[in-house]
Amino acid sequence: MHGSSSVPQDLLEIIRQNGGAMKETYGVPVEEIQEAIKFGVRKINIDTDVRLAMTAAIRLYLTQNPDKFDPRDYLKPAREAAKMICKQRYLQFGCEGQGSKIKGDSLQVVAGKYALGQLAQMVN
Repeated sequence: MHGSSSVPQDLLEIIRQNGGAMKETYGVPVEEIQEAIKFGVRKINIDTDVRLAMTAAIRLYLTQNPDKFDPRDYLKPAREAAKMICKQRYLQFGCEGQGSKIKGDSLQVVAGKYALGQLAQMVN
């Protein structure tokens, strides 16, 4: 689902309260994405949610720690925020426990498919 980010309003509020000038914007509610999954949607974009989570964490950290300037300091909470939103979405979208269903190919198999043109992009 392209453009399906939920755009968490709580993160927008944190960004705004800490100096961000985010315009009013809304996304697709998680409940509607969950409904789409029931109908077969299997690719959900959450990049905007991840970027909002990281931005909110950075802005909050810098507001609370105005003397800090080292990216190693403010990127720690940003990475943690990204991790948290990813885990939350994976659980909400029913991904938990599904990893064993993915069967990968060895590098040699993928290279062979590539050489045969089996991995070439097809435009219909």
